[in-house]
Amino acid sequence: MSEDKGKENESTLSRKKIIINLIVVLIIGLVINIVISFFADFQETFDTLKTVNLFFIVKVFVVFSMAYLIDLIRLYIVTLSFHKKIKFKDAIYNTISYYFMSNITPMASGGQPYQIYHLTKLGIESTLATNIVLSRLVENLLFSSAIILIFIRRVMSILGRIGTGKYILIVGIIAALGFSALLILIFLNPKLLYKFFNFLLKIFPLKNKSKFEQRLQKLENWLEELKLSIKTLWIEKAHIVAVDFILGGFIVFFHSLGLYFALTSITSGNYSILEIFILFIIMNFVIYYIPTPGSTGGVETLYGIVLAGFMPGRFVSTTILLWRFATYYLQIAFEGVILLMTRTKEKGVST
Repeated sequence: MSEDKGKENESTLSRKKIIINLIVVLIIGLVINIVISFFADFQETFDTLKTVNLFFIVKVFVVFSMAYLIDLIRLYIVTLSFHKKIKFKDAIYNTISYYFMSNITPMASGGQPYQIYHLTKLGIESTLATNIVLSRLVENLLFSSAIILIFIRRVMSILGRIGTGKYILIVGIIAALGFSALLILIFLNPKLLYKFFNFLLKIFPLKNKSKFEQRLQKLENWLEELKLSIKTLWIEKAHIVAVDFILGGFIVFFHSLGLYFALTSITSGNYSILEIFILFIIMNFVIYYIPTPGSTGGVETLYGIVLAGFMPGRFVSTTILLWRFATYYLQIAFEGVILLMTRTKEKGVST
């Protein structure tokens, strides 16, 4: 009885947190967009809005939403390679929940942990669930870093057009590349985490040291299992990783295509798809360090600074407003509806 009450309270608390985060997202987004419109001349923004064919919002929404389908396919490919069969309803929930939780948590950091949690609730081993989610993250970092390095001349050209805002992006790129290298190093050798915590345990005096040592031993065993799971996927099933990597690249492309459609539809200008693709990757290196739910507010501000170097000033606030509406606020609403429709308490995996 008490366990049921505990679970009910935990669920209620979780719902409260989600509602609070959604309210914070809406307030921050509204304030930032009002500020951007104010500095850009509200009347000018309104006049530009009247000239735009708003049907392009549907086009941007659909293109951006292709990520859901691709990630759903990726989940099935990887889980089936480990002989795990997930119900379609649960697979949709897991895929959508990643985006939804990322959109409402600070620095977009809640998506991966929740996805791991949900996969374990479906009966998948925690090491495999962690491997699946972390592998995607590592693949994305490798893909983005490779694009930056391959097209470094284009990157420098883009940064040259931004003005003083380029220094923010340069620092962000360097920090992101450093973080990517560290994460990949830990991913290749998970026991580095054990060594780190073991080092802390030795230098800091603790009252219940034996208790922490036991937990540390469990962590070491779990990390050893995780290492074996990673080895199985990345070495024995390297072809699966290759397919997953390519599909992940398509997600980044479709997301950048949403920005491309927004720019061309509002300004009627000629933009290079490759240039917008690279710009989108550069921005992604920076915006997720902003400590607001879904990085809202910071995204609008940084894109406002950057896009000012790519289009006439009168279009900037309108572009950001409509693009963010189609790729963020509308997505949250869509994700919320899908999650409510696919919720289940049953285990949906078989081996």
